[in-house]
Amino acid sequence: MSNSRDNNYVSAKTMPHNGKLLADFIQNNKINRAELARQLNKANTSVYQYAESPSLQMHVLWKVSLALNHNFVAELGASLPVDYVTPKEQELQDQIKVLQEQIEGLKKEIEHQQIEIGVYKNIVGK
Repeated sequence: MSNSRDNNYVSAKTMPHNGKLLADFIQNNKINRAELARQLNKANTSVYQYAESPSLQMHVLWKVSLALNHNFVAELGASLPVDYVTPKEQELQDQIKVLQEQIEGLKKEIEHQQIEIGVYKNIVGK
């Protein structure tokens, strides 16, 4: 396997090695392959075959994602060299924009109140 494929599982023109993605997740999270096979109702050898396969079927990715509580489908989608914002991401970006506007408004209000406090201190002589 080439170094370019090892880096982020994908180059600009090749599909990610799905099995390596799965194998690395299993290794990094110390997942018991036999237990995963039982959860998937598959033979232990199937999990090893998945790890070797450069391309996994969608139903396999779906089931493995559910079994491991990790969204491999989204992870693969994120590596696709095409920009796409999910509706949930757009909603969160919109919320961030609203919150940033609120923060700016509050900063201006604090500045105004600090000026008022300065005026009152001058009047009182403190």
